[in-house]
Amino acid sequence: MTTTPETNQSMKQPMLQINRINHLRISAKILDSTDEKLKQYLQFAAARMDTKITNDDVVEYALNLLFERDTAFRFWLKKKP
Repeated sequence: MTTTPETNQSMKQPMLQINRINHLRISAKILDSTDEKLKQYLQFAAARMDTKITNDDVVEYALNLLFERDTAFRFWLKKKP
């Protein structure tokens, strides 16, 4: 597989971006397998970003990514009264 510098760089850096402003507390259940991947991702992102990364940071970013990429949801929001 041939990689360009951009592709190679994107394989090294986490996609996560942290914006800590005002937060609300939620409670959620996840599968054991998801929890294991989350723990691994926290280690990966913290090491690459040289800062402490929390479950909250990842969940916040993941949900916002979902909201941005779900075209049906964006369409529904526009039509909602």
